[in-house]
Amino acid sequence: MTKQPFTTRIDADVLALARQLADAERRSITALIEVALLEYAERRGISVAEKSQEVAEPKRGK
Repeated sequence: MTKQPFTTRIDADVLALARQLADAERRSITALIEVALLEYAERRGISVAEKSQEVAEPKRGK
């Protein structure tokens, strides 16, 4: 999976929570967010491969 830069705005309290969680798990905030998104998708039955394939090969209508 290729890493790409991504900029966002986030509430200061949520960012502080992310820092606290990342420190506790000895991860970067970026890694924490990536893991959280992957776990969120997994709980909904969506795999990274499925989403990547949809983006790479969009479905075409007849």
